[in-house]
Amino acid sequence: MEKYICGIDENGFGPILGPLVVTGILTDKDIKIPEYIMDSKIFYKNKKDFKKLEEIGIVLYYMIEKKLPVSPYEIYKRFVISECPFNENICEKNIPYNFKIDSIDKLLLKYNDFLKERNKLKEIRVKVICPYFFNEFINKKNSKFILNLSVFCKIIKEMIKYKEIKFFCGKVGSFVYYKNYLYYFFPEYKIKIIEENEKVSSYEISNKKQNFKVIFYKDVEKISSLSSLSSILGKYIREIIMESIRKSLNINEEISGYRDRKTKKAILNIDFTKFRKECIVRNC
Repeated sequence: MEKYICGIDENGFGPILGPLVVTGILTDKDIKIPEYIMDSKIFYKNKKDFKKLEEIGIVLYYMIEKKLPVSPYEIYKRFVISECPFNENICEKNIPYNFKIDSIDKLLLKYNDFLKERNKLKEIRVKVICPYFFNEFINKKNSKFILNLSVFCKIIKEMIKYKEIKFFCGKVGSFVYYKNYLYYFFPEYKIKIIEENEKVSSYEISNKKQNFKVIFYKDVEKISSLSSLSSILGKYIREIIMESIRKSLNINEEISGYRDRKTKKAILNIDFTKFRKECIVRNC
């Protein structure tokens, strides 16, 4: 019987501008998460819902730190694990110092029931993979699906200091069979297939010291409210990074970074004599 659960999901898998963000949240198994967080795609439909993302970012910070953050940048620095090979990190240099919501003090009352669960929240990890490392990985004839899975597995490795965990992960692309990949990322473990099909791929991973389960679900946010919560936090982190990128590149329009007309037009107007293209635009 598992004592802990961990929800892992990604944001920004398909864009041409901006980072890939992978988030993992680990809690006690019996944590109660509000029903309205069950599906982050419903929770956050468009830019008008940004304040809702910000509320969750603030609340999760408070649950971990037992105090309110003073800025989005403080939330970013607390949760994000990122690397930048250049002196100027455009992903974080212009992260906002002011919140969009009117009053963060009122959140403690609004989310009072959820805040009662704060002692059951154990770990939060947010990995930010910038386009430079994304491109470097792909240029070695690797798949972006494997990159995504590798970041999932990094988070899993950081969480398994807690014993008896069940990991709920979003399916990577249309993958069904993960066993050989898991052997690569966990060579010192035995891997047992529990189930493999288009909807769910489930595995038990063990050695003499540890035993944990990793389950990949299609539409994991509808299965695991904790994965949905991870996706909401990841969306927030990616949005404030995109704001930093836009300001750093002097892009005045609100662009998503995805493969839409506005994003492609903005990329054409970037002065790449001042900025490194490989750390801004993805190759695929």
